[in-house]
Amino acid sequence: MTQRQALKYIGVYLWKRERLGFLFTFIFAIYLGSINSASINGSLGDEEIPKVLNALMDWLYLTMFPIFGLAMNKSILAMWRDDHYSKRLAQLRTMPIPLASIVQARFLQTAFTMPVIGTVFIITQYLLSPNLRDAVSPMQLLVVDIIWIAYSLIINALYIWFELGFKGKRYVQFYLGFMLFMAIICAILTLQGVYLVHEVLWIVLEGYSAVAIALLVIVAIVVIWMCYRATISRVRTRSMTF
Repeated sequence: MTQRQALKYIGVYLWKRERLGFLFTFIFAIYLGSINSASINGSLGDEEIPKVLNALMDWLYLTMFPIFGLAMNKSILAMWRDDHYSKRLAQLRTMPIPLASIVQARFLQTAFTMPVIGTVFIITQYLLSPNLRDAVSPMQLLVVDIIWIAYSLIINALYIWFELGFKGKRYVQFYLGFMLFMAIICAILTLQGVYLVHEVLWIVLEGYSAVAIALLVIVAIVVIWMCYRATISRVRTRSMTF
């Protein structure tokens, strides 16, 4: 099987198995955007909202935005107990498919779903937040969207490394550890009066978006390439026994 044939086969295979999961992710993005719209609308208005809401909003962006590249088809408990990703990988490894194609297909899956679902999340807040519409134009909103998508692709590269390279328990530990780490970061920044969602808006409004996007794209390319190579190396040597 050639690499192109393998990518096509795995792409269809993943879509058939995970399309319902991505539908749930899509719906979750709309729900989360609707809930978060009240916080962002209040934070951009004249009313003073509790600092904890700003911290929560930053935490949601930092932790939830990256999962828009994942299919919400398994609970954390199921991933811990059943090791779903490892079993699927073991099945693919029995087929005449190049290892690189398996990893590439997973990265491409995120590259397609992340921008679409992430944009829906941003647009939902824009439609439901009058103060956000007053603060930024649709073109500026697109730039904000690109910045968060670039960040999320970086985090997703790490998710894929753990998803394919380690057992389910280790993947869940990384996922929960990342959530906790970001909660600590948001708490520290909030105490310093720094709110990341507002800072991104400020970067765009002050005309620094080109620099921010360029830096994020460079970092994303480097991190994705490193995680891609690390994932291939890890999968090649890991045990597929359960």
